[in-house]
Amino acid sequence: MTGDPLHSKSPLLIVSRIAPDSVGGLASYQRHLAAELEAREMAEVSFFGSGLARHPLWASLASRPRFHAFLQWWIEVTYRPEIERLAQRPFKAVHFVGTGWDFVGFAAQALARRIGARFTIWPAVHPRQWGDDRIDLRLYRLADTVFTQTRQEAAHLEALGLPPGKTQLCGLPPMCRPDGCGERLRGRLALGDRPVVFFLGARGEPKGYPVLLSVWPLVLATFPDAVLLLAGPGGEEYASLLSELPADSVRDLGVVDETDKADAYAACDLFCLPSAHESFGIVYAEAWSYAKPVVCGPAPAPREWIRDGETGLHCEQTPESVADTILSLLRNPEMRHRMGRAGREFQQSHLTWETIAGLHTAAFGFPPKNLT
Repeated sequence: MTGDPLHSKSPLLIVSRIAPDSVGGLASYQRHLAAELEAREMAEVSFFGSGLARHPLWASLASRPRFHAFLQWWIEVTYRPEIERLAQRPFKAVHFVGTGWDFVGFAAQALARRIGARFTIWPAVHPRQWGDDRIDLRLYRLADTVFTQTRQEAAHLEALGLPPGKTQLCGLPPMCRPDGCGERLRGRLALGDRPVVFFLGARGEPKGYPVLLSVWPLVLATFPDAVLLLAGPGGEEYASLLSELPADSVRDLGVVDETDKADAYAACDLFCLPSAHESFGIVYAEAWSYAKPVVCGPAPAPREWIRDGETGLHCEQTPESVADTILSLLRNPEMRHRMGRAGREFQQSHLTWETIAGLHTAAFGFPPKNLT
């Protein structure tokens, strides 16, 4: 945690079992949120909770609602020394990043209650997948504000019993570098002016990775010089499917660093992630920041943000739908450019750090400040 004088900045504690310097969307969210709030002199941010081990009995007991009250008490007692130490700091808000199953959230709520601070949560719920169990709702009900990334997520939680008025709709801005150079990547990978489709995500069935590999030959039948640009972790179980594709039709970046990721967005003709499950889908906003059209799958969250036919295209996670959607964009450069421009305009007007920082500090109860 920081130890600098707090001066005029409002002191904020971010609590999560996920370290802000680790890999992944929730870590990136914490890291960028803290940097933006401090750069705008809106908050002095401290962190707590990363690296805490999960008690081996937790998962077993948490799956049984009759033990939830006991678990809440147990966590408060277990972390009482940490709560006592942190209670000496004049935090005005405690912001928890996680769900009820991340047991430290109950300790964070106990701290907020102890010091009279506002308690907010960023759960990143995947409706009917995770983050909406009974123990999750037990924690959310204790919050002053629960950030939801879509109206569908808010409605889902309210249907499960979260009181109306507790949620705050808040998307995410791009977290990629803004200085990507498409020519640099195209030159390094010998792509020339070939059409490029970019996939970035965990390489599993939920993200539509095997479907995309399976339909790539259909794309090549119409555009034989097209290149599938891949990035992201995993996918070992689909190695044979990948190896069946013509070697020159694929470029695999592996787990990319920030420079290569930005260059890939800049280099591609369209971004395709036909995902079935997303809490938001920040990669679509990142592609928009480079004025690229996007293809999303059946996941409700990105479909709420991506206007079909205007800023991108929706598809089903089926070979026919994925292939037809990609081909329709490759066949029509004017449509690609129009959707890419519209996507960038939407991102610039709705998904910026200025907007997101303002929504957060309002929920934290911090004094408004000039965000320019």
